[in-house]
Amino acid sequence: MDVTVAVGTFGAQSWADLARQRAIPSAQALGVPVVHHHADTLHDARNGALAQVDTEWVIHLDADDELEAGYVEAMATGTADVRAPAVRYVRGARALNSPTMPNVSGHSHACEAACLEWGNWLVVGALVRTELVRQAGGWRDFPWSEDWDLWVRCWQAGGTFESIPAAIYRAHVRPKSRNRAVRGAARLEAHRAIARANGLPIP
Repeated sequence: MDVTVAVGTFGAQSWADLARQRAIPSAQALGVPVVHHHADTLHDARNGALAQVDTEWVIHLDADDELEAGYVEAMATGTADVRAPAVRYVRGARALNSPTMPNVSGHSHACEAACLEWGNWLVVGALVRTELVRQAGGWRDFPWSEDWDLWVRCWQAGGTFESIPAAIYRAHVRPKSRNRAVRGAARLEAHRAIARANGLPIP
């Protein structure tokens, strides 16, 4: 499969070091090209990594996460423009769950593209057509759930979506991580800002 794994890190140098210890080796083990860009902000880091991609497909990977063996082969069985993996959450060396497909909060059914109107059900490491990300405008600056903003714009640009449960994204749970630091009113305001920016219903 013609795919590159793009790792963007930002801020402290320790994030780039972590990427070299965890995310990048997990991607290199898949036998595909890997690019890394470090910047002052997350959206600049991810867009900088995206600028280095010259393959048809791209997988963005957070510094502290990993792609499990067989990830690319599983993704290659799909047909959609955006292919969502299952997620295995890990704390330290201990897996917290069997791999499961994420859902929009409050949705009890298997989510599909239209569910993006209400929230996010894909992780950053979904497989996506590189040109679709560029057509959608790349990564934008939000303090939380910036991947939801991107997936909404890919959907609005006409992209198709599907779940690939056999592709497993290993997400490391850290209590002080950026996403977990955004709580309560700040998280709701970020959700509303993304909804407003994309013409979605505002909660």
